[in-house]
Amino acid sequence: MIQFYTEQYVDALVSTVFSLDDEAFLFLDPAKNTIIREIATETLGGVLASSSAGLVPIGITDGAFAELKLVFPKRENPEYFYAPSHLPSPPIGGAGLAVLRVYETGFKVAPPGELSLYRGIGAHAYIDQV
Repeated sequence: MIQFYTEQYVDALVSTVFSLDDEAFLFLDPAKNTIIREIATETLGGVLASSSAGLVPIGITDGAFAELKLVFPKRENPEYFYAPSHLPSPPIGGAGLAVLRVYETGFKVAPPGELSLYRGIGAHAYIDQV
């Protein structure tokens, strides 16, 4: 299993919020078959935007993408899987590394717009080797 949580926050109001991009990995036994059981993400928080004082803020939440990449020591091309996925994959032989990557887009507003930010992404992938 690969599981991690990553977060991004800014104390002051800003005009640019950079994308949130993080990854974790798990070494696998290439002599065994690998089955991906589930890939999922959960987002917390978000980005609030307003153009000037007195206007109702607009909230921007959700939208985290997750990708699981299987890397093979004897092949050039990796295999990719995307969340959400709750069905088991067929057995895949020869994988030596699993990399779980999450990504959430960035934002930019023109002045006098301002952004307030706190967001987090939790992600996991259940990986069996048989």
